Amino acid sequence: MRKASKTYMASIKSTIVLLVIAVTAHAQGFNFSDLFGQSKKQLQYYQQQIAAYQAFESELKQGYGVIKNGLSGIAAINTAELNAHTAYYNSLKQPSTVVKNSSQVQEILNCQNEIVALFSQSFAGLTSDEQSYVAAVKNNLLTGCNANLTQMQDLLTAGKLQLTDDQRLKRIDALHKDMQDKYAFSRDFTGSLKLVAAQRRQELNDAQTLKNLYETN
Repeated sequence: MRKASKTYMASIKSTIVLLVIAVTAHAQGFNFSDLFGQSKKQLQYYQQQIAAYQAFESELKQGYGVIKNGLSGIAAINTAELNAHTAYYNSLKQPSTVVKNSSQVQEILNCQNEIVALFSQSFAGLTSDEQSYVAAVKNNLLTGCNANLTQMQDLLTAGKLQLTDDQRLKRIDALHKDMQDKYAFSRDFTGSLKLVAAQRRQELNDAQTLKNLYETN
């Protein structure tokens, strides 16, 4: 658009120069028609063109002003929107005290501690293969628990995730339910192990008692 305006301006200036020369020549008595082969009507036509070009130049300047001011206004709006969006996304990185103080956070930690305690019991009486199976189950559970704790830590740490408080609380709620499921399984599983181990020990004691009776008799 700027290149086109420069071309129009150059054309205007050239036409004005020609008209000045023509008017001057006419004032000094030159035969303008013979010099250029044009009539007075053609001279008037050029004068009309000059007036039209001048009007166009004025409108063009006004157009530039509108575009300049308009672009400045758009730039200001875009900057304001960008700042607002930046502030919003930065706020999403900061978990609120509501999230940090959620009761489910502490309950998740308690579940982890309870699971560790359940598998720390002695299951004497189980065979070596059974003990290996129990160890494998324990490792898988604790791996899952650690993954849950890592996710919860990310939800509570500033700058880790861009989430609203509602989104953070929903994820914590999901982790809470998963940890409760793990705890319920651990409690039932280790409870069964304790019964089996106790029965095995009782069977061994009964066998030893019978053996002692036979040996005595």
